[in-house]
Amino acid sequence: MSIRILTLLALLACTLSAFSQEKMVNLNGVNYHVLTKSLDKRKPGQLVLVFENGMGMGLGNWNTITDSLAKNAPVFLYDRQGVEKSEEVFQLPTPQKIAVNLKILLTELKIEPPYILVGHSMGGVYVRAFAGYYPNDVAGLVFVDPADFTETKADWNQIFRTIGVSEKQIDEMLIKRLYTPSKVDSSRYAAWSEGQVLTDLRKNDFAALSSLPIPQVPILFFVGGKLEVPMERRSKEYDHERFFEVKNSSNMLRWRRFIHSSNKGGALIYLSNSGHFVHRDDAAMVIGNIRMMLKAFEK
Repeated sequence: MSIRILTLLALLACTLSAFSQEKMVNLNGVNYHVLTKSLDKRKPGQLVLVFENGMGMGLGNWNTITDSLAKNAPVFLYDRQGVEKSEEVFQLPTPQKIAVNLKILLTELKIEPPYILVGHSMGGVYVRAFAGYYPNDVAGLVFVDPADFTETKADWNQIFRTIGVSEKQIDEMLIKRLYTPSKVDSSRYAAWSEGQVLTDLRKNDFAALSSLPIPQVPILFFVGGKLEVPMERRSKEYDHERFFEVKNSSNMLRWRRFIHSSNKGGALIYLSNSGHFVHRDDAAMVIGNIRMMLKAFEK
C-alpha cells in the first residue's frame, strides 16, 4: 500500500474520530454508553438533537437517520440503564428518574441546552417527561410512533366499543392488560422494567405526565400506518385490522390536540407504508422533517 493511500486513510480516521465519539460515562456509580456526533463542531447556542430509544432498544436503532442529521446539528445518543453496553440498575425506570438521569448526563458532558428531543415508542414517554420537568431546556419535540402518553383507560375501552366488542370482553381484556401481575424477568430486566413502568402509567391514565407543563415549542409526530402483527398472532376475539385502524385514529386525534397546546404549532405525519419503526421504514421522511424544524431556528 502506498504512502499516499496510508496518509489518506489516516486523515479519514481522524475526521471520523472528530465527527463521532463513543464512550462510557459514569453517573452516580453507573456506567452509561454514550455516542455523540458533530459535537466538536457545535456553535454557541446551536441546537442539539437528543435521542431517547424505544423500549429495551439500543442507540444503534437510530443509525438510519443520525449520520445524516449530524450534518445539520450535533447529535447525542445513549443507552438507558441495562440496555446494550450501559450498566444494569435494578430499579424501575420511572419517567422522572430517566429525565433526571438524562439531565445530569448532559450536564456532566457539558452539553448545554437548547435541545430538540426525539423519542421513539417508549422513548416518546421519556421525552414527554423531560420536556415537562425541564421545559426551558427544550426547543422542539419529535415523537416517532410513541407509546400513547395521552391515553386513558376510557379511551382504550372506547376503541373496543367502536369495533363491537362486548362490555364483558372489554373488562376481561383491561384486567389482563393492566392488572395481571407480571413475573420479574431479571435476565431482561431493562425491557421488562420499562414495560412495567408503562403499565403503571396506564393504570393512572398517565397522570404523572399530564400534570407536567408542555413547553411552547414546535412539535412533530410521525405515525406508522402499517399493521405489522403477523396473521398467526392476531386476535381471534376481534377484528385486529379494524382495531389497529380505530386505535391509530383515536391516538392521532389526541396527538393533534397535544400539538395545538403549543403556540408554536407543529405537524402530525401519517406514513401508511411504515410500521412502528418509522425512522427505519422511511428514514428520508423523518430526516427531511427534522431538518425543516432545524432550519426554522436559523431564521
